Amino acid sequence: MKKIKTIKVGDSHYQVDMRGWMCPYPKYAVEPLIQKLEDNSRMDMLVDCPSATQDVPRVVRAMGCKVSEVSQIGTGEWRIVIVK
Repeated sequence: MKKIKTIKVGDSHYQVDMRGWMCPYPKYAVEPLIQKLEDNSRMDMLVDCPSATQDVPRVVRAMGCKVSEVSQIGTGEWRIVIVK
């Protein structure tokens, strides 16, 4: 199994590349990732599984966090912007 790699983009801004991870893995990975974030941090999750664009935001909102954007960044690829 691949390891989830988190990259620090800037102050309180991180990126997690989950492309290549089939659903439901992005949905299950987002909760522990958010728990590690400081308040007022941003995490961009890159996915290539269409159902993750619905499942991940649902989990994020249930945790009391915000999804500020879900945008297509390529053919079959999306960025989900999460704010804690």
